[in-house]
Amino acid sequence: MTRIVFISLLVANGSAFLLLGGCANESRPPGRSTVDHSEHSHQASDGAGRVASLMLSTTPDRPRAGEPVELRMMLHDSSGQMLTEFEQVHEKLAHLIIVREGLDEFAHLHPKVDAAGNIIGTHTFPLGGTYHVFLDHKPAGKPPATGQAKLVVEGQAPTAPPLTSNVPGTIQGDGLAAEVSMRSSNAATVVAFKVQDLSGKKVTNLEPYLGAMGHLVVLSADASKYVHAHPLTETAAGDEVAFQVHFPGPGTYKAWGQFQRDGKVFTIPVVMQIQSGSHQH
Repeated sequence: MTRIVFISLLVANGSAFLLLGGCANESRPPGRSTVDHSEHSHQASDGAGRVASLMLSTTPDRPRAGEPVELRMMLHDSSGQMLTEFEQVHEKLAHLIIVREGLDEFAHLHPKVDAAGNIIGTHTFPLGGTYHVFLDHKPAGKPPATGQAKLVVEGQAPTAPPLTSNVPGTIQGDGLAAEVSMRSSNAATVVAFKVQDLSGKKVTNLEPYLGAMGHLVVLSADASKYVHAHPLTETAAGDEVAFQVHFPGPGTYKAWGQFQRDGKVFTIPVVMQIQSGSHQH
């Protein structure tokens, strides 16, 4: 038996509201959500501003930390018809972002999409707790969109450490580090990573990862605002990879920069304090 979660995103007057229904592996409705992808705003709609829904089920029915969990997802348009045709975005039909509440655990996966439109992936959650699930996709012939859901995972669920801004500064990730800075650019913020190894030596041999020199996922502290940005340029400027980010408003944000070197993907998490919407002064 599997547990099913229905998430709908209603788009009205330029604002997005998530509506929850069905039997839930949920703690509470996700609330308001804003999504952006590079220079494009994309929401979980059917491309015409109407209601779209993401259905998520798990096997086993009660996921537990440390054990593999199968995630099965489907998307439906406003008429209730299942979406079956998708176009690739950065070399994949679907990008699945999973983040624990408190933003201390992060995963970027690429589930399989079959000919019927079923989206299936497997993930082993490292800790118990509530997880935010974001599904980036592009329905055939329509703009990119992001579906959102929550998933409760059983098991030990320690409290996440508080989010403390560390940008600008040099931040260590899982095998690489970066000097991270922010600067204003028109109505946006440029978040720049000067990548180095753990000894402090500049890294100049980054490789394309999913068709880009890096990826940057950004979440507000309460995970209600989501941004998935790509680099400003197709090649790294020496050791620097810069992303243009339209922050939806002031507050604390956590971001995960992902880069590839020697065939391996490295993640560098950073925390930023944004003083005003859209850009940092």
